[in-house]
Amino acid sequence: MDIYDLQALMGDSVEAENYRDFWVVDLAVDPRQAASLLAEARRMADSLGAYVHYIGAGDSAEAIACGADRVHPLAVDSADAAVAALSAFFASRKPEFVFFTAGEPGNEVAARLAGRLRGGAITDCIALRLDGSTREITASRPVYDGAYYLDSVVVTTGPQVFTVRPDVFPAPMRDSARSGETESFAVPETASRVRAVGAMHQSPLAPTPLRKAARVVAVGRAGNDTASIATAKQVAEKIGAHFAGDRSAFDSGWIGEDQIVGVIGTEIAPDVYIAAGIWGDTLHRAGVEGAKYVIAIHPDKAAPIFSYADACIVGQPKDVLPKLLALLGNG
Repeated sequence: MDIYDLQALMGDSVEAENYRDFWVVDLAVDPRQAASLLAEARRMADSLGAYVHYIGAGDSAEAIACGADRVHPLAVDSADAAVAALSAFFASRKPEFVFFTAGEPGNEVAARLAGRLRGGAITDCIALRLDGSTREITASRPVYDGAYYLDSVVVTTGPQVFTVRPDVFPAPMRDSARSGETESFAVPETASRVRAVGAMHQSPLAPTPLRKAARVVAVGRAGNDTASIATAKQVAEKIGAHFAGDRSAFDSGWIGEDQIVGVIGTEIAPDVYIAAGIWGDTLHRAGVEGAKYVIAIHPDKAAPIFSYADACIVGQPKDVLPKLLALLGNG
C-alpha cells in the first residue's frame, strides 16, 4: 500500500502533493541505463522513506528487482505522445523527483514535461546529490564543452526533473526477492504536430567552393592538350575532386576565372592536390601552401613545384594522366 491507496481510503486527509516519490521514466533509450537510474533512485528514496516508480516498456520484474516499488507500463512512439501521457498522469500524482536518461528523446520530453507541470528541468547531468533536509537535488552538468562543471538546483514548487548522462551510475545490484506492484494507466490519443502541406521538394545542395575542397586536380599549359584536359577532368571526377588550374590554363580557355588556383585566384588547402603541367612559381606555392599532400606532374625536372611536392613525376601530363586514370579505373 502507498500514498495513493491511503488517499483512496482516507479521502483528502492525505494530499498527494505533500508526498515524496521518485519516478524513473524509461523511453527505451537504453534499458541498462534505466536500471542504473532505478538503483540510484532507490538509494535516495530509502533516505527519505519514499517510493520508487518505474514508467516504461521494460520488463516489470526486472524493474522491481532493480529497485522499483511500482511499475507503470508505458510504450509510446514519439516525444509528443510521451509528453501527453506523462503530463496527464503526473497531474494527479504530483511527483517530486523524475529521472530520465539524457539524450533523445529524454532531454526533449523532460523539458516539455517540466514546463507543463510547472516544475524545472536540468539536463545532461553527470552527478546528483540529494540534501535530505531541504529535499533538493544538486545536479552537476558540464558547460563550455566540459571545461567547467556547473552545480544547479530546481527552485520551483513543481517536480524536479533531471536527465542523466549514460554510465554515470554503476549497474544495480539486482534483488530478485523484492516485491512490487504493477499499475497501468491510460495513454491519451495524441495528434501529430506535423502535417503534409504538399509534395516534398528537395533543394539541391550548394556545391562546395574551391577554397574548401578536400581534393583538387589542377592543370597548367606545360605538357597538356585538349585531350589530356578531358582526361584530367575524368581523374577529378573519379576521386571526387574539384577541377581547377593555373593562370596559363585560364588563358588557354580550359578553366573559368573562378577555377584559378593561387594567390591571384583562389587559395586552397586540400588534403590532396594533383598539379599536372603547372610550373609552380612563388605565387602559386603561396596559394596552395595549406595542401597536405601535393602530387606534381611536369615535363621539366627543374620546375619549382618539385621543390615542395610530396610526390614528383617528371613527364608529359598528356602521357601520365591516361595511365593514372587507368589505375583508378582498375581500383
